[in-house]
Amino acid sequence: MSPSTGTNAQLRRSLGLRGAVAVGVGGTIGGGIFVLVGQTAALAGPAALLSFALAFIASLAIALPYAELACRYPQAGGGYAFVREVLGRKWGFLMGWVFWGAYVFVSGYVTLGFGGYLNALTGVPPVTGAVALVLACVAINVRGVEVAGKAQVLVICLAIAGLLGFAVAGAHAVKLVRLTPWAPNGLPGTLSGALIAFLAFGGFDMVAAAGEEIAKPDKNLPRAIFLTLAIVLCVYLLVAFTALGTVDWYTLGASPAPLSEAAHRFLGDLGGRLVAVIAVVTTAATANAVLVVTSRISFAMARDGLLPSRLAKVQPKTGTPLVAVLVSGSLLILMAVFGSPASATAIGGFLYVLHFIPPLLVLLQLRRAKSASPAFKTPLPQILLPLAFAMTLLLLVASGTKGIAGGVFWIATGTAVMWIRRGTTKRETVQ
Repeated sequence: MSPSTGTNAQLRRSLGLRGAVAVGVGGTIGGGIFVLVGQTAALAGPAALLSFALAFIASLAIALPYAELACRYPQAGGGYAFVREVLGRKWGFLMGWVFWGAYVFVSGYVTLGFGGYLNALTGVPPVTGAVALVLACVAINVRGVEVAGKAQVLVICLAIAGLLGFAVAGAHAVKLVRLTPWAPNGLPGTLSGALIAFLAFGGFDMVAAAGEEIAKPDKNLPRAIFLTLAIVLCVYLLVAFTALGTVDWYTLGASPAPLSEAAHRFLGDLGGRLVAVIAVVTTAATANAVLVVTSRISFAMARDGLLPSRLAKVQPKTGTPLVAVLVSGSLLILMAVFGSPASATAIGGFLYVLHFIPPLLVLLQLRRAKSASPAFKTPLPQILLPLAFAMTLLLLVASGTKGIAGGVFWIATGTAVMWIRRGTTKRETVQ
C-alpha cells in the first residue's frame, strides 16, 4: 500500500524545521561527543580536530544525495522508502531490514551509555537505568511525534548549552603546547581517526526517516539535514579543542569518560559530575530519536506488506504508529538487557554504513533516467557520488570482523523473514 492510500496508514506532518533538526541533532550528538572523541584522539592525537573535519566532509558527501532523495520521497522510513520506490519490494525489504537493524543495535550503545552515566550520578544499576530510559521514551512517543518533537527540542537546547558551557569554561585552561606533536601517528592515524569520527556524525538520516511527519518537506528536509551536520560539527570542534587543550591526547584517548576527565582538570569534581549530567541528557535525546526512527521504519515496511500489518496501525487521536513504537521499544529493551556497548557499536556501525549504499544506487538510476527534478539537487554529482561510494566502502572494511559477522547474520535473518512472509502471503492469496 502506498503512503497515499488508506485512512489509517497516514502520519501527520506536525514536525516543523526546529523539531526536525532536534531529531537529527539528538540522534547524532549523544554518543559521539562523549566517547568517540577519546577514541579519535587515541588514533590521531591532536590531529583529531582534522579527523572530525574530514569526517564532516565525508558525511556531507553522503548527506547531499540523501537530501535529494528525501525531497523526492518525503515518506516514513527514509532510505527504505527511496529504495522500495525505485528498486522494488525485495530490495526495499532488505534495505529496511538493514536500516532497522542498524538503529536497533546502536540503541544498545546509547541506552547503556545513559545507564553508565546515570550510575555515576545516582548509583542506579546501568541496565536498570537503560530500561527506564526506553520506557520513558515510549511513553513520550505514544502521545504523538509532535509531543516527542517538542521534548526533543527542549532537551537538545539544554544539551548544546551544556556542551558549549564546557568549551567556554575550559577555554582559560587550554594550553596550545598540548596540541604538539600535531599528528603523532602521521597521516594513517589521522585517517583512522576520521573513520571513527564519521560514526559520530551518524544520525542526519533520522530526519529523512521521519520525512512523512515533517511539514513542508521540500524545504525543511534538506535544511534540517544540513543544519544537523553544521550544528554538530561546531559543537564537536569546540568541545574537542577544549578537551585536547586541557588533557594530553594519550590520557584523553585512554579515558573511558574523556570529557569528564577534561572537566575534572579545570572544574574539579563538580566538573566531572556536570559533564555526567550533560551526558545523561544527550544520550536520553539520542535514545528518543532512535525510537522515532526504528518505529517509523517498521511502520513503513508493515504498511507495504513486508512486515505484519499490525505494525502499520495508526492511532486516530495522536497520529502515532502505536504498535510499531511498542515493538521497537521492546527491541531496544532487549538490547539494553542482553547487549554490550562493544558489540552494539561494531554491528550497528557496519549496518549503518551499509544502509547508505542502496540509496546512492537509487540516485544514480534516477539521474540516468532523467526523472523530474526535485526541489533540491545534489551539486557536482560527478565528484560527490564517487566520493560517497568510496567512503562507504572504506568504512565497511574498517568495521572489523565482529561488525561484519554480526551484520551478515542480521541480513541472513532478514532474508529468511522475507521468504517466510512471501510464502505466507502466497498461501493467503490462494485461500
